[in-house]
Amino acid sequence: MATITVSAPGKVLLAGGYLVLDRAYQGLVFGLDARIYICVQVATNIETDSNSRKIIVRSPQFEKAHWVFSYIPAKDGVQITQSHESESDTRNPFVETTLVYVLTYLFHLSIDLVGDLNITILADDDYYSHTKSSTKGSFSKFGVTLANAHKTGLGSSAALVTSITAALLGAFVPHATSSEFSSHQHVIHNLAQAAHCAAQGKVGSGFDVAAAVYGSCLYRRFTPSLLEHVGDAGSDGFGERLHRCVENLDSHRPWDAEVLKQAVQIPRSLRLVLCDVDCGSQTPGMVKKVLSWRKERPEEADLLWSALQQGTEDLCAELKRLAQLEAIKEIKCENLRDTILTIRSLIREMSNKSGVPIEPPSQTELLDACCTVPGVVGGVVPGAGGYDAVVLLVEDNEKALVDLQNLLSKWKSTTASGSGIAKGMVRLLGVKQDVQGIKMERAETFEGWI
Repeated sequence: MATITVSAPGKVLLAGGYLVLDRAYQGLVFGLDARIYICVQVATNIETDSNSRKIIVRSPQFEKAHWVFSYIPAKDGVQITQSHESESDTRNPFVETTLVYVLTYLFHLSIDLVGDLNITILADDDYYSHTKSSTKGSFSKFGVTLANAHKTGLGSSAALVTSITAALLGAFVPHATSSEFSSHQHVIHNLAQAAHCAAQGKVGSGFDVAAAVYGSCLYRRFTPSLLEHVGDAGSDGFGERLHRCVENLDSHRPWDAEVLKQAVQIPRSLRLVLCDVDCGSQTPGMVKKVLSWRKERPEEADLLWSALQQGTEDLCAELKRLAQLEAIKEIKCENLRDTILTIRSLIREMSNKSGVPIEPPSQTELLDACCTVPGVVGGVVPGAGGYDAVVLLVEDNEKALVDLQNLLSKWKSTTASGSGIAKGMVRLLGVKQDVQGIKMERAETFEGWI
């Protein structure tokens, strides 16, 4: 049985929330060392007269996370059907859609999809809020169904789609895994973007998939019509359109996403840390309101977004300057701290003008308190903002992290009831930045889980 094991990182959008939806602007996204791991096993000795093959997908950290599919070549791709053998009562659209898209792409390449597939999914602890502690190098039994797991917003769906895409390509495409997929990164990126957008039912900015493939980067989104043209799986001509899109063969609709890895550095003496605040935000509703404000007040919004874009560029430049300077002398972070404070001020201005709690008062209070801890340079409410997380830049030493943990363990917001954070609801996650995107893993990673 042929086996391939890969992983993809989570993400945090440090700067450029909302702006990253528009190609005129950029987002600064960091990959994280919390990863989703995929093991694909291909049974190569199957002998049957039927064209139908079986796919078994397991996520053994969760209860009843076991899906069985059959797949068969069809006119415009591959047809996948969930079997009654599945233990899960619910569908998993990200797994199912990714299987359809990747197998359709492979079938269009005339690759012989011989053999049943066994796919095992594992996740690092920090993807889920209810985990009591973060232990690197091992995996936990979460003891709940996937539907009842509370995510921490690290980009699990993008990492899942990307790692399944890479693992299946690695299993069937010759030399795809050489040099950590370097020759096939663009194919993995384009195919994962298409599958992820289809699974979530909309064409998003794609920064989370870009981070899963490439790692930390300065990202500019692709033109949305590029994927809209692909159409629905199973529609007439879908396989051909998907192939042309993934291979970037359509000169009228070229892939125009920008992924600038060289623009992102971070000093070795600093690290990103994330605090999980166990209060969910309604991100789609927040995005809709911000975009509605921008449409109604375009001049006001454009001035503010231009200032925020400059803040993103300044933050990238200062982090890079400090990373290069650190090689020859001790660095001072006053300019970095001021840059972060400027970005926060602009975010609060956008909150006030749009009526959307991007940095709500309870998060302002939490961030301000964290920034009084010696060794904490600054922090923001990442991504679309709201109540569910903050990200901090901290000196990478034990004292700073212990002092920060002590503050958070006793933290209780004093803001008005209904928008505050109760004591004990803020948890310091064990993640930090990771420059690497998709990568091969050793089969031993899955020992005891397969």
